[in-house]
Amino acid sequence: MSMDDKDDARERIHNAAEDAAHSASADKAKGRVKEAVGKVKEKVGGAIGDHELEAKGTAQRVEGKKDRLKGEIKDKIEDVKEHIEAGIGVVKEKIDEARGKK
Repeated sequence: MSMDDKDDARERIHNAAEDAAHSASADKAKGRVKEAVGKVKEKVGGAIGDHELEAKGTAQRVEGKKDRLKGEIKDKIEDVKEHIEAGIGVVKEKIDEARGKK
């Protein structure tokens, strides 16, 4: 693999990681909003005896939780990618040192 290929691969990995991070933030924010709105609908529906509104609120709250957790998982994946990339960098440095390139 040539240096250009390696640089291109690194750039693609970096861009994919950036996209995932932004997407994770959006998912978490969207999820929190849905959870809050769903909770309000649940409470209002329960208070006025509207079981349909209460059920819709529960569904919306659960959907929001799903979105929020999806965002949190994306964040964790991003953290793992960063640790792997850092580890690869350290290994490459050690290999270069062992070969006497540094």
